[in-house]
Amino acid sequence: MDRYHFALFLHLVALVVAAGATAITKLAAGRRARARTVGEMLEWHDVLSSAARLFPLCLATFVITGSYMLSISRLNVWSSGFVVAGLAGSGLLLVSSVYLGVKGAALRRMLEATAARGADQPAPVLVPPTLAVVLPQVNSAIALAVAFDMVAKPASIGGALGVVALGVLMATASVLLRPARTPAGAFTASAAG
Repeated sequence: MDRYHFALFLHLVALVVAAGATAITKLAAGRRARARTVGEMLEWHDVLSSAARLFPLCLATFVITGSYMLSISRLNVWSSGFVVAGLAGSGLLLVSSVYLGVKGAALRRMLEATAARGADQPAPVLVPPTLAVVLPQVNSAIALAVAFDMVAKPASIGGALGVVALGVLMATASVLLRPARTPAGAFTASAAG
């Protein structure tokens, strides 16, 4: 096996790890939302946080292995659309990870403070910021759009970035246009009526 194919293997391993971490974080977020006690909510939040720590490592692996593969290919493709889209997507995902990490740390502190008064208390009804609701779906769309660009290898920077932008718009619309869910136990105006 030559160095290029070893770098490609590491690139694909990072993709598999990122996909697994995504599945775990989405499962944990759903379980956290359905938790009945503060203690259970905190446990699922910790699972989510642990899996989310893998994302920056995966992004670094993508950029390092991708850069290495480009450097040994002896092609001048650094200004190609798929390369620019890959770097832009990695940057967007990193910024998103930092934002979600800061929000997650604040939520953890709030849950810990509540659990200190008794972990068996009923779970609070959380209303996350809109951006924190939209970003996980957008992150998945960015990853898929970049993967599409890596396979299709468009030379046009505008076309490659357009694929990423289209993914972001579609994911954002799918979240914002989704009917709002009423938390279990909450009263609606018609139910209280």
